[in-house]
Formats: sequence, C-alpha cells, structure tokens
Amino acid sequence: MKLKLIALSFLLVGNAYGITLEDAVRSALEKNNLLKAKKEEIQERLYQLKSAKARLLPKVELYTQYNKTTDPPYAIMNRMEVKKLDMFNTNFNDPGKSQLFKTGLRVQAPIWMGGKLRIAVDLSKKEVKAAKEQLRKSENDVIYSVVKAYYNVLTARAFVETAQLAVRDAEKHLKDAETVYKAGMGIKSDVLRAKVYLEQMEENLVKAQSNYQVALKALKVAMGEFPKGELQVDGELTYREFNFNLDQLIKEALKNRAELKELKVRLSQAKDMEKMAKADFLPQIGAFGDLFMADDTAPWNKENSSWMVGVSASLNLFNGGEKFYRLRETKIAQLKVKEYKERAEKGIAFEVSRAYYNFLSAKKRVDLARAALKAAEESLRIVEKRYRNGVANITELLDTQTALNRARSSFVAALSAYRLAVAEIYYAAGLLPKNYSQLVK
Repeated sequence: MKLKLIALSFLLVGNAYGITLEDAVRSALEKNNLLKAKKEEIQERLYQLKSAKARLLPKVELYTQYNKTTDPPYAIMNRMEVKKLDMFNTNFNDPGKSQLFKTGLRVQAPIWMGGKLRIAVDLSKKEVKAAKEQLRKSENDVIYSVVKAYYNVLTARAFVETAQLAVRDAEKHLKDAETVYKAGMGIKSDVLRAKVYLEQMEENLVKAQSNYQVALKALKVAMGEFPKGELQVDGELTYREFNFNLDQLIKEALKNRAELKELKVRLSQAKDMEKMAKADFLPQIGAFGDLFMADDTAPWNKENSSWMVGVSASLNLFNGGEKFYRLRETKIAQLKVKEYKERAEKGIAFEVSRAYYNFLSAKKRVDLARAALKAAEESLRIVEKRYRNGVANITELLDTQTALNRARSSFVAALSAYRLAVAEIYYAAGLLPKNYSQLVK
C-alpha cells in the first residue's frame, strides 16, 4: 500500500511527464563514459586474444637486403652467392670489396614451444573474461549511483513539498494572529512574531528548491549527461514492504559479485603462469624455410636463386637459476591471489551484513517517524483550536508548528533512508542490475 508523504500533495512543476528510474538507468548504461571505456577495453582484450592466436600460425616474411664489404669471409660468401668465386685467382686473405643484393621469402613455423603459445591464448581468453567482469562491476556501481541520485531528487522534491506546507501553515497562523488581534484577544507582537516565522519558512522553501535543482543536475551527471537543460522526474517517495534473509543475501553476493568472479579468473591466470614457467624446462622446436635470389649488380635481379628448409630444436640447460626463480614466483603469485580472494569474500560478506542492518534500522525509523508525524499533526490541531479560543499563546502555536515541520522532514528522511537501504542491499549482493526496477514499485 502506498503511503503518501503528507496528507495533501502539491505539484512542483505541473503534471508534465518526467523520466522514470528505468529511463535514467538506461541513459547511464548508454552514455556513461566509464562504461564506454570498459567496453572499449573488452574490444582491446579481444584483439589481444586474436594476436595470441595468430602466434600459433606460421610467420611469412618478404625481405630484401644489401651489403658491401671488404671483410674476407663475407666478401667471399657474396661471390659464392652469385657463383662468381674464382678459387684459383682469389686472394682469400684479401679478396677485395664485393657487394650483394638479396631478396627472398622466409617462413618460420612453431612446432612445439613447450606449450607456451597455447597457454598464452588461454591467458588472453581469461583476460577477456576479467574485462567483462570489470564491466559488470562498473555497471553495478553506475546503476547504484543513478538510483541514489534518483532518490535524492525524489527526496529533495519531498522536502520542497514539506517546506511548501510549512509556508502555507505559517500563512494560516499569520491570518489567525491578525484575526485574534483585531478581535482584541491578542497583541501586536503576536502578529509580528507570526510574520517573522512566515519569512523563516519562506527562506527554508528557497533553500529546499535550490537543493532540488542541484539534485536534478546531479541526476543528469549520473545519467551520463551534462548538467544543463531542464529535467523532470516521474515517481514519488513512497513506502513498500521489503523483507530479506541475511544468510541468503550473503550467499547471493558470493555468487554474483563481479569482483569475486574476476579474482577467480585471476587465480586461474596465475595457474597458467605456472604452466608457462614450467614450459621453460621443455624443448622448443620450430621449422623454417628460405627461398631467395641474389645479384651483385642491382636489386631484384636474379643471377642466382637458392632455397633452404630445416627444423631447429633447443633446450635451455642453465640460465643462472632464472627458470627456477620464475617458477617459484608463479607459485607465490597464486598464494597472493588466494589471499586477495578470501579477503574480498570477507569484505563482501561484511558489506552485505552492514546493508542488511542498515535496512532494519531504516525500516524501524519509518514506523517511528510515521507515528511521530501523526502525533504532531494532532498536537497542532489541538493547539490551533486553543489559540483561536484564546487559551494558547502564539509561542506555543509556532513551537507546535515547528515540531510538525520537523516530524514531516523526519518522515521524508526516514522514507528516503529506507528506500536507499533497499538499494544498498541489492547493490551489496550484486543483484541491483536485475532488481533496480523493483525500487520504484
């Protein structure tokens, strides 16, 4: 059942259509710069994945090179490449200068690199998953900021309404004071006191209206827009019954929070890094091929052509213990990530528990504030009647009115805190993206 904030409602900007919470969230998800950057980061990680997969394929190079030398070994080889080496008339210690233009096609293909290339692909895949979880976390944060900004607008508007009620009540008290004074039952100072009180309420209304405009601008920023132009918000600050189970909330949080899912991915990556380090202890095998033409007069001429194919294999036997240290480092990294994950689980469980008890407190505050508001309204009704009959003085009347104003504001604050406490529970449990629409029902 909807409970009106006050007995009478007063419109701030007429009956024009305003945006809903769903509209605000949709705008934020489309326009928020952080989310756009996170989406671009996912695309960046996808290209890194494609790059890792590409390293599994052969590498083909078209090359051309030129050298001119008097260094005997190279000068002799240059002449051999173009079949111009004269074995009988060449001074091998001083063959003179020679030059060579060489153009060819070179192919290199990995056969077995200890599993490193496949592990690199797996690491890139998991990096994409981690980026997606980061996006989910950012979406949860952005939606929460929009919900808070949206309810801040509804709260600020409700405070304007309570300030308007306070002004109208103060105007009525001023009329009553003037009536009593003209009837000879009051004094002039009572009228002046009522005028001062009205001016104070009008000042409070101006402040409330200013806060409302600021809240609207903050909502536009949360929606991913510049804080300019007009904005109207649909909805009211109402009460709806919510009930939660703490144990179930913690269970949902540990299952849904994107931070934990990302840490699980990071732990899996740390294990992959251990496999990568172990691959350094394995042989690495590759194939290669080279087809080229050579000439000693001009580039791209073909005085001779040759080809070469082969297989290479290597096994690192000793590098000062670097391989062992790197392997140990990866094992330590796994332990580190596990500690971060456990710490995050404890922190999230605490966040959920805090949100849950804040919710219980806020719910109780609504009940207390509602009862206090009813009592304050009844108290003012009695004092107004007594004042008109000359039994109560203006000070008692205005003090009672001030108590009612506080009760109205307290009810608004309690209702706002209750709604935000519900949003905080959904946020802490990682359920806000799926359930934020329930916050306006």
